[in-house]
Amino acid sequence: MKIHYVPTVLLLGSAVLILLVGAGFLLKGRAVRRSALTFRSRAVAATGTVVALEAKDLSFGAEPDTRYFPRVSYLPTGSDEPIEAQTLTDVPSPPPRVGDQIEVAYDPEHPDRVDVAATEGDAEGAGRTWFVLAALTSLVAVGVAAAWLLLVFVVWTS
Repeated sequence: MKIHYVPTVLLLGSAVLILLVGAGFLLKGRAVRRSALTFRSRAVAATGTVVALEAKDLSFGAEPDTRYFPRVSYLPTGSDEPIEAQTLTDVPSPPPRVGDQIEVAYDPEHPDRVDVAATEGDAEGAGRTWFVLAALTSLVAVGVAAAWLLLVFVVWTS
């Protein structure tokens, strides 16, 4: 059996690089999840007024999935000035109307970071996209390494 060094270096080197990208996605997902958990641990409840509603369509198949992100105005504890901010997550269905009162949770250190209180405890979804990207990238890296093995055992040994 003759080892072909150029394809070996290219395939295994690219597999390692792709795996490192996957590890980067995993670390980003962990950072997003940690940030969400930190936000939830510091969050203070308040009542906000919906001043606008932004609809975002997510469609991965034939049917679009519309999510609604309210812009709320609320008065933080110890402040005379109301804050207006877009919520970090969407609201559960049915969405509130402009002028409706909803319960929100905000970060006292960064009052412009506000979330709908009804989504409290949903931090396990934070970073999910990054975790899926990490898994898919790692799967591609394993596929590239498997292609190298296929070359070794099937093509180069013949």
